Amino acid sequence: MMLDSGHLCPNWILMMLSLQGSHLLAYSSVSLKEKLTQVQLHLGLANMKLMQEVETRWNSTYLMEQREPVGAALAGLQHDVSFLTAEEFNIVGACLSLLSPFFDATVELSAEENVSASKVVPLVKMLEHTLQEEMTKPAPAAALEMGNQLIRQLREKLYTLQSMSIMSLATLLDPQFKVIGFFSQTKATEAIKRLTSECATIIRSKQSREEIPQASTSHDVTGGSKLWHRLDTSVMEAQKTQNVTADATVEVQRYLSEPNISRLENPLEYWERQKFLYQNLYRLALAFLCTPASSVPCERVFSKAGEVVSKKRNRLKPKTVEKLLFLNKNE
Repeated sequence: MMLDSGHLCPNWILMMLSLQGSHLLAYSSVSLKEKLTQVQLHLGLANMKLMQEVETRWNSTYLMEQREPVGAALAGLQHDVSFLTAEEFNIVGACLSLLSPFFDATVELSAEENVSASKVVPLVKMLEHTLQEEMTKPAPAAALEMGNQLIRQLREKLYTLQSMSIMSLATLLDPQFKVIGFFSQTKATEAIKRLTSECATIIRSKQSREEIPQASTSHDVTGGSKLWHRLDTSVMEAQKTQNVTADATVEVQRYLSEPNISRLENPLEYWERQKFLYQNLYRLALAFLCTPASSVPCERVFSKAGEVVSKKRNRLKPKTVEKLLFLNKNE
């Protein structure tokens, strides 16, 4: 989806964040990598490789930050690249602090084992709240400018997500969030109306399947007179619609009035427990909560497929490939 904050971050800030790692990558060799490893061990740091910057993945730039080991490794090299100054490192640190919640949100929305679509709207709300808090702290002017741009573009590009039916209904149907997940009460009210309408549609569809056809005539409906047939039929249909809407409203309001479950609980387990109490909402929850928030899980499947179907295994049948991928993703 969605929270690709590489589009929310000024390019010159990302360039600065990538400089320190690219300095050493420019001199990449086996011996230099060994030297970086030795420096990390000497400083008591974890043995981490340098991240290779990828244009389409902003977090590859975010994760390049290794000031001390990279600086120590570069100190013993002969090069014509000027290293970042202390002031520039302060800017980098402040920018990383602003980007930290975006990185956390990206990881959260890229998960495969938990529902993710319902988290989109609440995460946008939490992102702005966190940025506002960060902006109250002392920071270099460049970082403050970046923070202001992030907030502005967050509102311009991501506020519309709470108006999307698939996102708003997923948020309401997640017992962790419900109405609290919205940052606009107006949008929350609109989402409740949509959910009630969807619930009524399911009830109506269920009733139409359960009805037993009867050989009724106009005499049955109007008491023997054809004169009032159209009016009486319209009244009966209106009563059915009113009853269905009332039933849907009761079910939705009863669900929303319940306390939210903990954010650490599994919403799917909640719906498994409550499927007989909220039969119609349960069906909607199955339909909306399975929606992924990003294309990352799908891309991972394609990447795994590229490993399964290789030059040495190019005669696998489609059904065999499908089974291998299913086993791999569900082991």
